[in-house]
Amino acid sequence: MKPPSANRAVNLLSNRGLKRTTSRISILNLLLSSKKPLSHRDIKDAIPGLDKVTVYRVLASFLEKNIAHRMGTSGHEWRFAVCGCGHTTHCHPHFSCRKCGKMECLSGVKLPRWNRGETGRRVESQEIYLHGLCGTCAEAGT
Repeated sequence: MKPPSANRAVNLLSNRGLKRTTSRISILNLLLSSKKPLSHRDIKDAIPGLDKVTVYRVLASFLEKNIAHRMGTSGHEWRFAVCGCGHTTHCHPHFSCRKCGKMECLSGVKLPRWNRGETGRRVESQEIYLHGLCGTCAEAGT
C-alpha cells in the first residue's frame, strides 16, 4: 500500500476549514492509504498514542465536513472511508463480506442523485449495501 502524500491530507483539512492537528493528519493519512473502510478500533490500533476520545472526535469532524463517510456493518460497528466526492450522502454502494467482515467502497459504481421529485419527497440520505462473499472467501469455497 503506497502511503498518501502528507500534503493531500493537509490540503483536504485546510480546504474544509479544519485545523491541521497531528491527530487529524495522522488519521486522514491512514484513511487515505487504506484499501478498505476502517473501524474506530482499526484506527486506534494503527496509530500509537491516540486515545479513543480523540479518534471519535476527529472522525466526527471529518463526517461534519464531508471528508469521510461512515457505513454500518452487520456487527453494528461503524467503518470510515475518505469521501472523494464531497457529498453528504453516499454516492456509491458498499460491499460487505459475510464471512470475513471485509467492507469495500464500490466507488466505480455511482448511485443516482435523488432530488425533490414530482411527489414532493426530499431524500436526506441514501445508502446501498451489497452483502455476499469477497473474492478470497469465495475462492476458499466458504
